Amino acid sequence: MSEKMILKLRELLLKRKREIFKQVAHLEMGRNAQEERMIERGDDAQKEDLVRLLDHLIERGKEKIREINLALERMAAGKYGNCEICGKRIELKRLKVIPATRLCRSCAQGYEKAQ
Repeated sequence: MSEKMILKLRELLLKRKREIFKQVAHLEMGRNAQEERMIERGDDAQKEDLVRLLDHLIERGKEKIREINLALERMAAGKYGNCEICGKRIELKRLKVIPATRLCRSCAQGYEKAQ
């Protein structure tokens, strides 16, 4: 993979990371506001469900950030774009869609079936 393409993918990863940070911050503000309302007005099952959903979305956003950070570390180490299972190059087409991926399409499908 060319250095130019790696730089483009790096910028894509950084852009997504910024977007996710904003989303997580927004979700955390919403969760905090909802928790304050729960204290003010008493417990309500719907409000608790909403807070649990917001917690899940926040955790998922943080997990995506961790995945992006791992991809950036692999770039710095010169290992980016290689499947962590089989060691083959991950298709550029796949990296453009899922730039933080650590698995080629074949290994990802096998992994999902095993789950």
